[in-house]
Amino acid sequence: MNSKGQNHIVVVEAYEGFIEYLSDESEERNSFQGLGLPVEEIAEHLDCRITILCWDQWYRYELKETWGSTPATRPVSQPDFSNMSRVLESSRIKRIPIPARDPEYWLLFDEKGLSPRSHGLINDSGLLFFVSYCLSKELRVFYNNDPFQVVILPMWGGVGYVSQMARATQVSNMVDVPFVVVATDKSINRQMANQEGIWTRQAIVQRQMEDVSLALADLVLIFGPRGNEIAIDGRLPESPSPVCAPRFVEDLLVDKIANASAQPADTHSPLEFFLHEPQQAASGVLTLLDAVTLLTNKGIRLNRPVISAGPPMIFAPMKPRTFMDYWSSRGSVRELIREHQWEWRREYSYLDQVFRVRLYLSFFDYLPNVWAELARGSLVLLSPSAAEGLAPGKILPQEVLIQGDPVPEKVADSLEKIAGTDIKKLDQIRRELCARVVEAHRGKGRRRLIEKTTKALGQILQSPPEPQDLSRISLMFFDRRVSLRTLAQKDKPPPLPEPRSGIKKGTLSVVVICYEEGSMIKEALDSVWASERQPDEVLLVDDGSHGDETLTNIRELEKDASKKGFPLRVIQQRNRGLASARNAGLGAAKGEFISFLDGDDMIEPQFYRIALEILERYPRLGGVAAWALLFGADITDGFWNAPQPEFPFLFIENSIIVPCLTRTELLRDLGGYDIRQRYNYEDWELGIRMLVSGWPIVTVPMHLLKYRVRTNSLYRSMTYVQNQVMRELLLNTHRETVSKFSVEIAMQLENQWMKSIHPDLTPPISIQGNNNTVSFCRRLSQKVRRLLTRTLITN
Repeated sequence: MNSKGQNHIVVVEAYEGFIEYLSDESEERNSFQGLGLPVEEIAEHLDCRITILCWDQWYRYELKETWGSTPATRPVSQPDFSNMSRVLESSRIKRIPIPARDPEYWLLFDEKGLSPRSHGLINDSGLLFFVSYCLSKELRVFYNNDPFQVVILPMWGGVGYVSQMARATQVSNMVDVPFVVVATDKSINRQMANQEGIWTRQAIVQRQMEDVSLALADLVLIFGPRGNEIAIDGRLPESPSPVCAPRFVEDLLVDKIANASAQPADTHSPLEFFLHEPQQAASGVLTLLDAVTLLTNKGIRLNRPVISAGPPMIFAPMKPRTFMDYWSSRGSVRELIREHQWEWRREYSYLDQVFRVRLYLSFFDYLPNVWAELARGSLVLLSPSAAEGLAPGKILPQEVLIQGDPVPEKVADSLEKIAGTDIKKLDQIRRELCARVVEAHRGKGRRRLIEKTTKALGQILQSPPEPQDLSRISLMFFDRRVSLRTLAQKDKPPPLPEPRSGIKKGTLSVVVICYEEGSMIKEALDSVWASERQPDEVLLVDDGSHGDETLTNIRELEKDASKKGFPLRVIQQRNRGLASARNAGLGAAKGEFISFLDGDDMIEPQFYRIALEILERYPRLGGVAAWALLFGADITDGFWNAPQPEFPFLFIENSIIVPCLTRTELLRDLGGYDIRQRYNYEDWELGIRMLVSGWPIVTVPMHLLKYRVRTNSLYRSMTYVQNQVMRELLLNTHRETVSKFSVEIAMQLENQWMKSIHPDLTPPISIQGNNNTVSFCRRLSQKVRRLLTRTLITN
């Protein structure tokens, strides 16, 4: 609370921009503000302040600093994001932009551009991951300047992922307030409809961000049955039920709809179907094309062509062609145009000489403003996603609803029925629909929704709930094709291994592996001893070093440990390889928990404390890892922002960093490290085995490891033949699980290979003429080719 005792709520709007473009209609864009919530009414009921954080300052950088290569469907030219006209009149509400600044330089993009790490974040995990990472830092700064008690976030895009995971893992400097998530739709619905490919790395990361954000939410707000289904499936069975909130609709717009309900249309006008959306499959354009083709094939002709209007979009499967250009080149579409059954337009002209039926056929929709179309006097045909929140609590006329997914057959059937209905009857349906919409937003039902929404928010303000069970949420990582609710209902936790006799509860062993590390072994041990939560036991396993420098450093470390009282026990053995050395440390460890560290790496002071607290709080978890900083004498400093380890992605990329802290007895029960993995991959295989055995692993969203990259390391010196042998062994070891995900694994490997051959680095059409951009893309293309080739060889 502030000094006056007034609560403060922060609402973070969804990141749309160039990469997630939704609409160029001002009414539609106004409906996105405040996540579609009636923020002024909420603030009034709760007697609180609400600050809306928006991304308006970010969007113009997407064609320059933050542009990244993805298969996403995008506008041909840069949209105008300045056409929002909704005015927030309440003094309790303010809307401010999130600064467009680099999280490392902490300078605006215009001042210094993006740091190498930021560029890497975007190219590796996608722009929305970078946005989520930046938001976590901006929320901390904003909280310090103007404390707040609740954050409300969109599920779509997963912008709250880093902040929510930071809170769930209790990392330092996190914003420890409840998070409320508004569930509207999922990115996978848009990706599938646009045929963008759902098993690319960035698509996988974005879905994980959205699903984790939803599952971790302290409260979920929805606008209708579609959001309710998404929320129920994506959360634990024991989570609080989602709360249905009313959408914000301007009073003036409701007045216009009331007038439209009372005003009969000209029933002598011809019928005209039109769709006014970005020209992409997710908007329903392709479905509509197929539906009109089905009607034509049945011999049914419409009196006027169906009009598809809206901003042109790049067609993801056929880049750099536009959607309209590609489909206009198809013979079947040319025939529809020639027969006056189809027409493309950039803008739709609202004429009084026709009876308009606007088609909302989207598989994916985010806060559509159907009210504006009803106010113009049009009839509408709605997919389930478009009907969400239109008239809560009211039964809409069946003639305006598509039951289930808007597949071509259902759309064609609806078009045929509407076209065969008398205009007078259609106008009656339109007027009845308008009347029910007005009643829904002016009646007692809406007041009840406001009361339920503010009651739920008020309870969180007064008594913040305990965070969701992170270990149970992590069950989603066992199979990303299955809903969290289903996995949680079927969960049969494996028995927790009991520590051996004499093991003191809560003790930690750290095993450091050394082979000819020279002075680097001292850096590794010094970082371990500098930990906030010092290990109870440090085992240094020397795997047969002979060099004087390494042996001298080990002797000096023993003296130093004895003098300063640091824990250290040296185990020396003949050279047997990394897996065998780790198993030697595992066999000798006397702590309840254990973590491994390579002798050339370093650990950050917070890691053991944070990881140990998480494992003690959530015994259902198998292990805790973290992000890593990359450094080395012959490379530019980098990073490893690994996603959460999940199947099937874990068979493609090792996303578990070596110091992953786990239970010693669990590791022993699993059989330790596989010594057959002679060239590397022993840690990767063990992580897979842990998940296969029913023990999820979580990754803390902080850089808590310093990973040294050396050209002569075992990992970097592995040839493509060695990689093939080790990968085949890894997949054969887990053949049963691999076969379960065979299609998904094949698609991800195919995507990696094709990207290495044909990097998709073509800039948007509107900026291809910029020589600086083309030059940058050419240089980036060369770097990415080398990076992907090395990844395929050594991963």
